[in-house]
Amino acid sequence: MKQIKIDATESTNDYLKQMLRQGPLEDGTLVRTLNQTKGRGQRGADWFFESDKSLAISVLKTWSAEKQPDAFQVQWVVCCTVLKVLSTLGQADWHIKWPNDIMADGKKVAGLLIEHQFKGHMQSSVIGIGVNVNNTEFPELPHAASLSQILKSAQDLEKLSDELSIGVYQACQGIRPKDLQRDLAEFNAHLFLKNTPASFADKKENVFQGRIQQVNKDGQLMVQTSQGVKGYNVGEIKLLLDLL
Repeated sequence: MKQIKIDATESTNDYLKQMLRQGPLEDGTLVRTLNQTKGRGQRGADWFFESDKSLAISVLKTWSAEKQPDAFQVQWVVCCTVLKVLSTLGQADWHIKWPNDIMADGKKVAGLLIEHQFKGHMQSSVIGIGVNVNNTEFPELPHAASLSQILKSAQDLEKLSDELSIGVYQACQGIRPKDLQRDLAEFNAHLFLKNTPASFADKKENVFQGRIQQVNKDGQLMVQTSQGVKGYNVGEIKLLLDLL
């Protein structure tokens, strides 16, 4: 894998996408920084980043027209791979919060932003991973924590960067359409608050109670509500952690 280490950047995903616009890149190209100034999460949400204590990496995976993966399958495989890598660092209650956050003991320690590039078919995916590694504080973010806080020990950022980037790239190399149901089942096995009473808000900020059942093959979160089981796309529902 070709590695590009930069002192600081607004966003490793944006940096890698800009490189793509300038010409073809080697499959597996990695951009890494310990100082991301304008990190983004799902739907443009800001990501708190503490210089030299947080880790941001973006990995490029290219796809051929003959081996087109399902975009949701890429998400499930990457999330499960990141969870596996982080869980090897120490004992915690590890889960995936739909659609793409990694939770440890109920706190968010990592998040993913996967952006696909299309030209007739899905040509590539820029897989962004942000990890709270050795952070000591999270201003106004009561549901975030760092790996060092959860595991009670400082972590090696260089080693973690290598393990995440290699693990994610190799996992993407192994994606096969016939394994879609298996990969979805693994994602669902790690789902945060599955079958647990929780509070949610819809796009109109209406609060309701429900129980997460699973994620379906179309990427929807299936929630048992008072009106039955309903499916929600990303952006249509928000889990209210303050009300747990």
